[in-house]
Amino acid sequence: MKFRARSSGCRAGERVLETLKRDAVTELVGVLSGFWSSIEEQVRLAALAGHDFSAAQEDRVAVIALSHRALELATRYREAIESAFERWHAPGEEQRQVESLELMSEGELEIHLAGQQITELLEHQFLHPLAQLDERLEALAASLGIEGKPLNPLRPEVAVSAFVDLFQPDDLTPGLRMMVFHQFDKRLPKVLAEVYAKANTTLQTAAFGGHGVAAARRGGGYAPHAAASRDQARAQRVGESAGGWVPDGGTVEHIGASPAAGSGGQHVPRDGEQRASGDGQRAGLGADSAGVPLRYRDLVREQLQAWRARGGLRAEPADPGTSVAEEVEALAEAASEAAGQVLGTEDMLNIASLLQGDDPDPFTRALAGEDKRALAEVIRAEILGGVRQLGFDPEKTRFSADEEDAIDLVGILFQSLCEANELLQRARSMYGKLVVPYVKVALTDDSMFNRRSHPARQLLDALTEACDGNTGETTQDKETLDKAEHAVDRVVEEYQEDQAVFELAAAELRDQLDQQRRRSELAEKRVAEAIHGRERLQMARRNAESLVASRMADRPLTAPVGHFLDQHWRHYLTQTWLRDGPESERHHAAIGLGDAMVQVDADAAQVRGAAVADQLLALQVPLGECYSSCGLDAAAARDAMARIISALAMPDTERSVRTPNGGEADDEPGDDSVMPLRLAGGTDAVACDPAIAARMRRLRVGQGLRLLDRGGHETAARIAWISPLTSRFLIVNRRGVRKMVVSPEELALLVASGRVVVRSVDAPFDEAMKQLWQRLNQAPGQALKAANAG
Repeated sequence: MKFRARSSGCRAGERVLETLKRDAVTELVGVLSGFWSSIEEQVRLAALAGHDFSAAQEDRVAVIALSHRALELATRYREAIESAFERWHAPGEEQRQVESLELMSEGELEIHLAGQQITELLEHQFLHPLAQLDERLEALAASLGIEGKPLNPLRPEVAVSAFVDLFQPDDLTPGLRMMVFHQFDKRLPKVLAEVYAKANTTLQTAAFGGHGVAAARRGGGYAPHAAASRDQARAQRVGESAGGWVPDGGTVEHIGASPAAGSGGQHVPRDGEQRASGDGQRAGLGADSAGVPLRYRDLVREQLQAWRARGGLRAEPADPGTSVAEEVEALAEAASEAAGQVLGTEDMLNIASLLQGDDPDPFTRALAGEDKRALAEVIRAEILGGVRQLGFDPEKTRFSADEEDAIDLVGILFQSLCEANELLQRARSMYGKLVVPYVKVALTDDSMFNRRSHPARQLLDALTEACDGNTGETTQDKETLDKAEHAVDRVVEEYQEDQAVFELAAAELRDQLDQQRRRSELAEKRVAEAIHGRERLQMARRNAESLVASRMADRPLTAPVGHFLDQHWRHYLTQTWLRDGPESERHHAAIGLGDAMVQVDADAAQVRGAAVADQLLALQVPLGECYSSCGLDAAAARDAMARIISALAMPDTERSVRTPNGGEADDEPGDDSVMPLRLAGGTDAVACDPAIAARMRRLRVGQGLRLLDRGGHETAARIAWISPLTSRFLIVNRRGVRKMVVSPEELALLVASGRVVVRSVDAPFDEAMKQLWQRLNQAPGQALKAANAG
């Protein structure tokens, strides 16, 4: 009977797997439906609007070639997705290919990086539906007798990698590559949202859920009644019915904490909330029992609770004798015994409105690290300090779960922004002013945390770009800071409920940034030209140095000829190299002049008077040009030539081997490297990993970097220019201000030491959200270390 039940469970699991595969393949292949016709139209419009006919023609030829292969590409895309399901069903046959960046061509590297960026964004966007899907697929794997934990065949990496593998390096021109991946990034999230919703529904209907994995592995099947009873017992939340927010990418069912996790994972319904109906089924995926979509706070509640339990808010390490479980139990007991007024959302908004515009110094000191408390704790203290104005007793007032989550999210967000960017005191003061307005935004509309078009998010992006590394030393930088402060003050003064003030402030600041960006581009161009000019001068001087040294080495020469070679001829070689190029006829003629002077000196030493006289007559014009290039007037040039003729006319003139005095001192300024990132050993011989150095040489203009100083603070940067002579990189910050000039070997050394990270430069808010997730999901020891560092 047990064998029969197991076989029945396997057959049911196979049917569910086949359904998942069929639905997923159908939906994902639909991404390419009409894809190339849309790209063709974009190429046509870009050609009409642009002025580069050659590039537009290349884009057009490339997209037509891909359009003709549309059926082939769609077939390969389908096969790649089907292969992912086959590898999931037979994980022992999976062989992961390790890609080596140093073995990629430039085109392959660009395509790989574009796909990698899309994958990272999608994994963050669909973090919760993927977590739920992973648990249910694990239950399905258990029912099928699959050992281990095979990779989810519906993870974003599968769809993106299948798309990336469709192209050869030469299939996409640079302009077309940007259009293709932008269009794919625009289409795929909508399709994945439907795929995940349908997959979770299919697995839930078949009674495959994350909570029954252990039982499934023990018995070879799954216990649907036990899972249903757990779903029925779990409380269902009804959100704000008037303005329910649907997060980007759809909503997912939230798996609450198990009862063993303590009361911190359970939700106490507020007024107007309802519990689930007796059938244990949810009204809709990603919604509560009334069908209201879950908010961002609902999706991250478990992570926030676990983060608090790990001591995420504590500035000092916990007592080593106290376990995390004991702390959670103590917190739960304190919460259950707490009595008094629970501060609701409306009360919080009223208090925040009263605090808005007050002295932001407490928040500024927390952001600067002068206050050992986390910013979220400072926010709580300031709000509790203002409850007296509403007639509440601060000692008997506590926050609801919603308000706790909103405060923590804003606190972590602002601290992450300050840590990930080079913000000085004036900039931190601006951020301190915005803390209370953004708490109000988080309380009423937390779509700010994962909707990129949110006005409040756009303002923080613009503000960070304006303030990052801005010391206000130049007139333009000071003007940008003034505009940023004006935008902040406008939000503080005008924001109540209408978020349009964020949009207007961001638009005004963005106009200023656009003007500054144009000035920065000109400044970058001037800096690049100056560096290029110095590099050419150095190369010309080195070339002249080697020629002079080779002609004077071990040769006894008269003093006037030796002086001519070491001074005037050296300068003439440098000038002709710079003005005409190393392979020019004039430069070769200049080299010939030095060789002729060496020869005439040798002939004079052997008393070949006729040959010496003929050569001196032939050299009068070249010598005149040489002296003229050195800045000598006619009289000085005649005197110099007379000294040479006089010395060569006397066979017994003293001759000696002379050592070149060297050229002019290098006038390159020493500010090419930023002090915190300067290489202590100099730049003559840098020992680095050849593989990393080779990878650095493949970087191109526009590549994003993260620079970390000795204090662990990081800032965004990018490659603005690459020297065609030395391959050195000009690296600038967000505002185009030069940070350093380094060779590929020097950059490889900085990368190997962890001082530079090569990656795309995300928008400041996106970067802060990445850090937010890292904080919420890091290990307890790391959490305490981060708290102490902050």
